[in-house]
Amino acid sequence: MGVREVMVMAWFIGVMEPVIAQAAEPSRACSSIARYDVVPLPFTPRLVTPSGVVAGITELGRTVVWHLKSGVEELSIPDGFNSTEPVAIIPTGEVLIDALDAEGHKRGAFTYSNHRLVALPGKQTWARGVGAPGMIVGEWVPEGGTTTDAVYWSNTVPHSIGLCCGGILKAVNERGTMIGDAYDDRGHYHAFSWSLADGQRLIDPTDAYSSAVAINSAGHILLQVAGQGYLYENGQLKRLDLSVKFYNSIQAMNDCDAVIGGYGPEGEHYRAFLWSRTQGFRDLNSFLPADSGWKLKSAAAINDRGEIVGNGRWHGDARGFLLIPRH
Repeated sequence: MGVREVMVMAWFIGVMEPVIAQAAEPSRACSSIARYDVVPLPFTPRLVTPSGVVAGITELGRTVVWHLKSGVEELSIPDGFNSTEPVAIIPTGEVLIDALDAEGHKRGAFTYSNHRLVALPGKQTWARGVGAPGMIVGEWVPEGGTTTDAVYWSNTVPHSIGLCCGGILKAVNERGTMIGDAYDDRGHYHAFSWSLADGQRLIDPTDAYSSAVAINSAGHILLQVAGQGYLYENGQLKRLDLSVKFYNSIQAMNDCDAVIGGYGPEGEHYRAFLWSRTQGFRDLNSFLPADSGWKLKSAAAINDRGEIVGNGRWHGDARGFLLIPRH
């Protein structure tokens, strides 16, 4: 499957208009999964939209957008930058990306809008997620500052949330509740939530290091604490029953509270996993036929239809994958 450089918006809007309307059936999406079909991808996938559009990165550090019917399209790079990575595909059709220069010193967040690149206002911007309409979260260097801090953009206008010692906003849901990691005066980072109504609230379980990973539409928050995953809901924090022997790298969660990631003694020997309320902790490889030729090593993102993207090996070669559930 060839990869060619184009300005993707005209193609992308044409693809997205029919598929954005395909809403998942909640009861079916949250039901138990018996097996997955695997679609090989010729790039490293980072995200999958509710309609199954995938975005990722090529070996040369270029953002690509993929659809099962239309194949791969590569986005061009902003002037002055050397590589890009996708952050989100916004329902209006914009593609949110982060860009780095060749030395990794200069960075910036951009959207593709009306066939052109539009930079998010601010210095050294870095986007991490989108949620409520017009809402983007991430980090930047505030005007007059020298270190990065948390920021959100509302209709492209940047707002600092006033953390004491620096931090980052990593995700925001449709209700406008944001999550991120905040540093304290000792240099420890802690998971927190923030909203205009409630302000900042720490949600980590101990006086150790913790990191916010994801928040869904119900306001449930996923955390990484050491080698374990925690789920915060209704004011209660519960440790997930994941691998008891190995480190668990928590990556994403959907509106069904299904959690994905990788586990193992170290990165080279990781295996992808899925945790759900109905099936508990499962190695994703167990959902595939024994002769599939795949070793699924890590899962990166999951949508509300249960589709999962990640990385693995197919007949020994490194490949990205899209898993499509068969219930």
